[in-house]
Amino acid sequence: MTSALVSSPAYGPACLVREIVVRAEWERLYRQLPMPHMVQAWVYGEAKAAEGWGVERLVFEQHGRPLAICQVLVKRLLGLPVAARINRGPQFMAVRPSDADGRAVYAALRQRWRFGRRGVLLMAPGLVESASLRAWLRTMGFRTRGVAGWCSATLDLTLGEEALRRQLAANWRNHLNVAERSGLVFELSTAPEAVDWMLARHAEHMQEKGFSGTTVTFLRALQREAPDDFFVARALLNGEPLAGMVVFRFGRSAEYFVGWYGPEARQAKAGNFLLWHAAQAMGRLGCERFDLGGYSSSEGYGRFKQDMRGNEYHLMEEWLAV
Repeated sequence: MTSALVSSPAYGPACLVREIVVRAEWERLYRQLPMPHMVQAWVYGEAKAAEGWGVERLVFEQHGRPLAICQVLVKRLLGLPVAARINRGPQFMAVRPSDADGRAVYAALRQRWRFGRRGVLLMAPGLVESASLRAWLRTMGFRTRGVAGWCSATLDLTLGEEALRRQLAANWRNHLNVAERSGLVFELSTAPEAVDWMLARHAEHMQEKGFSGTTVTFLRALQREAPDDFFVARALLNGEPLAGMVVFRFGRSAEYFVGWYGPEARQAKAGNFLLWHAAQAMGRLGCERFDLGGYSSSEGYGRFKQDMRGNEYHLMEEWLAV
């Protein structure tokens, strides 16, 4: 375990950066986050390690008070760090961190990667878009990469099914009603055979459409790390699956991760049926938030997710430090 004290008159009081190596400590802090992100979960880092990444987990403290935590993925060459990646982090312990706390954490982060000792740092911050945050980052020596930040929406599952159904866009709700009357059946499973089926569909989909998405290797590693939190949801018609998705649970939250829609899914409105019932199922399992898994409002599936009328959020664009 390593730690470093970072202080700068321009950014406020000293901030201690300490590496966490014990899972129980990370999990305890992670559970306290007001809006945790899946990519900052311990098991997510372990699954990335199976793909060859190194993992560093940092906590930023002032006078013993944790301000934020951050999971960093590190690429090494001949044993030396050449690049690091932070996705949707650091994650702050406060819903709205103070200006002083925010500056202290990002200053400490920048100092840790100064002078190229740890390679290049690529960061997609875990805070919503903010002109003041952009100004901090530029002042500290970060520069924008021109890559858009993560955009998604969350459903507040504590509102209950009736309230969430009322807030759906009218057309979206009508399609859901049609799907429910058509005889579709919802299935949620953690069984190995369901996982194998879903990963096979995901691999076929990437090959057919010619794109590189989340790898099957990573998904299998994530399922091994958290078998009780890795769910396969399917929409069945006459016992045959028309659509499926992976839903991952982390703490009191869940997120739609990857999906597959067969040729008959659109006509049967299986997408509406599957996403709606997956969210409700996770609520019954104790989750309070359901993240729709990211989207761009410029593409059709993004608009489809927007019509669920969740709480939309836009995180900062990507930044670079050398």
